[in-house]
Amino acid sequence: MRAFLWIALLAATTAAATAAELVSLSPPVLLPNGQEFKTWEKPLAFSHTYYVNPSHPQSSDENPGTPERPLRTIDRAAQLLQPGQRVVIAAGTYRERVRPARGGSGPDRMISYEAAPGARVVLSGSRVVAGKWAPSRRGQSPPVPNVWMTSLPADFFPDENPFKEVNLTDEQIDRSMDWAIPTKGKAPNTLRRGLVFQDGQRLVQVAAYERLAEAAGRYFVEADGQTLHVRPLDDRDPGQARFEVTVQGFVFAPTQYGLGYIRVKGLSIEHAGNRFPRPQQGALSTQRGHHWIIEDCTVRQCNSIGIDIGDQFDTSGPPLAEGGCHIVRRNAISDCGIGGIEGKQIEHTLIEDNTIRRCGWHDVWRIYECGGIKVHCTRSCLVRRNFVADTIGAPGIWMDYANENSRCSGNVVVRVRCETGGIFMEASQRPNLVDNNIVWDTRGNGIYQHDCDELTIAHNLVAKSSDAAVRMQVCQGRQVMGRLSTAKRNRILNNVFLDHARPLAISDRENVCDYNVFAATDRPFDLAAWQKATSWDAHSVALGLDLRFDPETLEIRWLSVPPLPACPPVPGVDRDIFGEARSGPTPAGPFAVLPQRGARKVGPFDGAR
Repeated sequence: MRAFLWIALLAATTAAATAAELVSLSPPVLLPNGQEFKTWEKPLAFSHTYYVNPSHPQSSDENPGTPERPLRTIDRAAQLLQPGQRVVIAAGTYRERVRPARGGSGPDRMISYEAAPGARVVLSGSRVVAGKWAPSRRGQSPPVPNVWMTSLPADFFPDENPFKEVNLTDEQIDRSMDWAIPTKGKAPNTLRRGLVFQDGQRLVQVAAYERLAEAAGRYFVEADGQTLHVRPLDDRDPGQARFEVTVQGFVFAPTQYGLGYIRVKGLSIEHAGNRFPRPQQGALSTQRGHHWIIEDCTVRQCNSIGIDIGDQFDTSGPPLAEGGCHIVRRNAISDCGIGGIEGKQIEHTLIEDNTIRRCGWHDVWRIYECGGIKVHCTRSCLVRRNFVADTIGAPGIWMDYANENSRCSGNVVVRVRCETGGIFMEASQRPNLVDNNIVWDTRGNGIYQHDCDELTIAHNLVAKSSDAAVRMQVCQGRQVMGRLSTAKRNRILNNVFLDHARPLAISDRENVCDYNVFAATDRPFDLAAWQKATSWDAHSVALGLDLRFDPETLEIRWLSVPPLPACPPVPGVDRDIFGEARSGPTPAGPFAVLPQRGARKVGPFDGAR
């Protein structure tokens, strides 16, 4: 008994010490359980700095890495760095894979990879094609007009050849993706992982050689993974253009699983020929690590996922270390074929202030692993103030399965083209919160959930959806966490719904819906009929509201705003989308104060990126 008490006391003391070391956000942010979201981050000081600068006349990977005798490659620095040290990288394009050899030992002894101040550091997974081009032919058939061919050098592919591997194999689907069986044997699953770029512009891969004749800007790869046929953009002579091809899946990723306390700051990572999930493979991957800070980076033009931060859905390796506990902020992610940021089983993770554009271009919705942000099984996570635009066949933000005590707040999601919704919460039976978001112009639903209980959707502006502003339903017969799924005890409070095919579609009466504003210009909503049919929205109003939002400038403009009724406060939603405090009853929607006329830019991110 004495030993048991000693162990319990030690555990309590350790927990208290750990809690004392956590830091509040400014201003503080509450999670659905009423507790603060806090981070483990500390100010960083480094005991040693290595320098990488291949343009320096004395650079060499045999050097000590000083400013006068810098290293030539980032990966060499990755093998040298010890806890509490950093590497500062000079401007340039680095065509290599970086494999961190170790992690830091704590929040005050991280290992940091960072661009030199003001430097554009591009870490590329592609190589420039320097070989000769010849008119394309296959076998004894005559050349096809405007199509050229070349052979990719074998030394481009020392570790892997993305042009030999298809995006998603039948074996992957059979192992863990039974819902994707209808996609087996079809493009884009059957396309090769390798990408081709002409003067920086991504070309379109075709599944059949004959389809090259249909349009310029296409390519086809032979089964050998080295014979490349291209119909250049504008039918140019390929000798007068610059062609790059992807040669690897990971661009920045450890070989060893589970490394922690690594910071990646200010790097541009591009041109990954990575695989479709599952498993998840980001161009920048934590490889099931923990306590990474990924900030101020650019990740672009990847075949699959930009950044992966979770356990990758791969049962062949160890589980995600320490629940992840990552910080992913102020990154610009664009043109990733499957998703921008993805991760499963993450805990106490902060995803904030990222700009994510044009992800999901493979348009392969039915594998159900796509999204601007796609996270699974989150626990006490905060996804806030992200700008997600123009996803194709993918939700803007998708929080999938067994989420608990997580919050999706203050995000701006525009022009999503996906049948589910701009924000999608799935199969979660414990409290979660979706608040203060703007969801604008969705081909599908604005905010969508199925198989969720205890979800609060509050103080959002949802506008111009082709289907419902909010849809809640169940997948009949589905088991979630050991019981039949339901969509009960949810709350839809204090939202503004503007111009929808239908404002609400809710499958179960055991929910709460009230204090909403149903605003319309050309599609008026019969609130009285809705109230009579559902007994909901007793305090809601229907009115005309002339409110404009420009997704490019991120400026919201009030042209005509009638007085809105005050709504009772929702616990935890104590600030609006601008960070301004809500004091007592405030208007519906994400704005604590509505001017009669005026304009204001939303978010700290740059909408033009």
